[in-house]
Amino acid sequence: MHPVCAMRKVPFFIDLPKSHPHPLTFFPTQASLVCHFCALIKKLDPTYICTKCVFVIHKGCIGFPHVIRISRHTHRISFTSSLPCGKLSCGVCHQQVDNDYGAYSCKKCDAYFVHSKCALQRHVWDGKDLEEVPEEDDMIDDGEPFKRIADGIILHPFHCHNLHLQTTRAYDENKYSRGCALPIYEGQFYSCIESDFILHEHCANAPRMKRHPLHPHPLTLVVATRGPGNEEGTFQCDACHRKGTGFFYEHHTDQENIFMLDIHCASIFEPFQYQGHEHPLFLPSEPNKWGRCQMAHTNTLI
Repeated sequence: MHPVCAMRKVPFFIDLPKSHPHPLTFFPTQASLVCHFCALIKKLDPTYICTKCVFVIHKGCIGFPHVIRISRHTHRISFTSSLPCGKLSCGVCHQQVDNDYGAYSCKKCDAYFVHSKCALQRHVWDGKDLEEVPEEDDMIDDGEPFKRIADGIILHPFHCHNLHLQTTRAYDENKYSRGCALPIYEGQFYSCIESDFILHEHCANAPRMKRHPLHPHPLTLVVATRGPGNEEGTFQCDACHRKGTGFFYEHHTDQENIFMLDIHCASIFEPFQYQGHEHPLFLPSEPNKWGRCQMAHTNTLI
């Protein structure tokens, strides 16, 4: 041990009713004890036990959040120490959940469970404990992202004129959507009669705010604009790493953009049904690792 660490006092008795209803006692011999919260053995993390019931918890796991929202699920999830019988699968890593230890579960979905260690990852959880926060306080408005003027006529917040719904049956290489920067193919689109501004119908219907599995915080729809340091009016997607123009989703602080996602990547959710594979596809539990693409047969960042 470092001398400074050796001088630190380790409390032998602690009482934290939020983590456990009974007082907890320090247990020095901890090499084989599994924590009832994270379901792991951590030999270097001081362990506490309950002498009144069978309960073990690491010091680092004490004070864990009871109600959270993660990027991989629509509803809030809550910690539970009592899991139902049967084979349970984690909603993040998709590995089996041990019924003998605690995990997070969804009260609205009967079969959704997440390992505690998976739920509290930085790229999955936003770091907020929502136990005493009303659920409506973190709900996202799911109304129409534009003002409907009349049947087939809308006013989109990213354009100053009314847009009229039209249908095309022929490909025109000179027509492309200002939302995704892709050409207008067969189907419906919105067009401005006073300018060359065009939007795919799905681009016009892109919600102003959404949650996405790739980021723990809500994302806001914005449009790339020219300005100091960005004369071309472009952005770079943090998922596919391509530069683009038009609409994209972002999460930012007062100082900088933290995460940007183009409108194509933002439309992909899990499970993803791909026609080239028989099973549904899921995001990896640990992103930003290199894997081998089965189509291109090259290494790629996942």
